[in-house]
Amino acid sequence: MQMHLFLFQNKVMRIFFYFFFYLLIISQVHSKDVNIFYPFTAKELIYECIAWIPGETAVQQKAKKEVSCIRYIQSTINTYQLIKSENNFELPNLCLSNVLNLHRHKDVFIKYVKENPDKENVEASKVIIESLINSYCK
Repeated sequence: MQMHLFLFQNKVMRIFFYFFFYLLIISQVHSKDVNIFYPFTAKELIYECIAWIPGETAVQQKAKKEVSCIRYIQSTINTYQLIKSENNFELPNLCLSNVLNLHRHKDVFIKYVKENPDKENVEASKVIIESLINSYCK
């Protein structure tokens, strides 16, 4: 009986393995090349930049909330500049100074969205780039 149970489990494992293999490898070969991403809106990023965490002091929450906001802005700028550096010269320059000031970029972004409420539901990375170009390339 135990041997029969072992063989049954072994067959189930093989079926599971082949099904997993099919989903992982074979179905990818037959699928269209589709990029799936879940955009973070400007409104959601603003919330991350200025939201209040109940029960914590301003100093405690500034250290927590601001990090995710600033890292998102930093990664957006880095990604944009990487794409631009790969011989994609039709992209506009961000006009950033040589001194990196992420706190100022965060403030520029927040001010831009507050002055342009129609941008709240637009993808945050696009709005970050627009706000920087609008602010620094004058």
